[in-house]
Order: sequence, then structure tokens, then C-alpha cells
Amino acid sequence: MDYKNLRLLVTENCNRNCPGCCNKDWNLKSLPVVRDYTGYRLIMLTGGEPFTVPFVLKSVISDIRKVTDTPIVIYTAMMHKIALFHELLSFIDGVTLTIHEPEDIPDFMRLCDSLTPAMVAYKSMRLNIFKGCDPPSIPSYWKVRADMEWMKDCPLPENEVFMQL
Repeated sequence: MDYKNLRLLVTENCNRNCPGCCNKDWNLKSLPVVRDYTGYRLIMLTGGEPFTVPFVLKSVISDIRKVTDTPIVIYTAMMHKIALFHELLSFIDGVTLTIHEPEDIPDFMRLCDSLTPAMVAYKSMRLNIFKGCDPPSIPSYWKVRADMEWMKDCPLPENEVFMQL
């Protein structure tokens, strides 16, 4: 293995119907099935929306931790699941959170209000913000990528492999 990042599809379930969703560009059923979690630099848990299947998400994290200490990052947009967010933070190395629409901002603000410095210390906290979705304030622990737009054909970065459970 040449030590790539693993983008792992945890579920196709999603609570949204985003017009430019990258998953619409992929034949997700044809993705190879992950057989081994070792040898990767980073494991990114994605979906659909991983927070729609919390028991699966927790099981996958547990399975990964049994065989490797490779950093795990969850990609999510489900900010209102604050208790689940808190629970998972102690088992993962980071979160990439996306604000898709202005209606997400109140949930984002509530989530930020619930996080303590100790909870996010030494975590990779990335925030993607789509155009027109500007929160009134963003805590300094977030590394922000603002003014995002939907990408046509969503190319997979060279250093990633995309697999499913």
C-alpha cells in the first residue's frame, strides 16, 4: 500500500437533498469494500450523512481503533446532534463540518456554545461554509474554508481511495 487517505462511506443515508451533492456523481454501490484499516495516513468517515447511523458509526470507529491508531475524521453536516458529537469527539481525531445553508447557522452556533476548549484540544476542527452562509461568529478552533460552491463531477483527490463498508 502506498499510504493514501481512506475516504470510507459509512452510509448512503442522508437527511438532506443537496442540489450539488458529490454522491450523485458516484456509483456508490460499485465502490470497493474495505478489508483492512491499516496502512492509511488518515481515515475519513463520510456518507451520505454518518450521523444518521450512530450505531454503525460507533461500531466502525471501534473496529478501526482495534487495529490502528491512524487518525479518524468524521465528515458531517448534522450539527443538531450535539450529544452524539460530544460522545464521538473522545474517540476521533477531528471533524469536518459543513454549513450548507443559512438555516444551519443556529444549530452551528448551539454546537459551538456546547463545546469546551478541552473537548476540541488537539483535534482537527475544519469548517466548510457555503456561499451566503456566514455565521455571526466562529470560534478560533475552527479552520475555516469559506465561500464554498458545489463542484461538478467532484474529483477524488490523488492521495485518496474511496471505499465502502
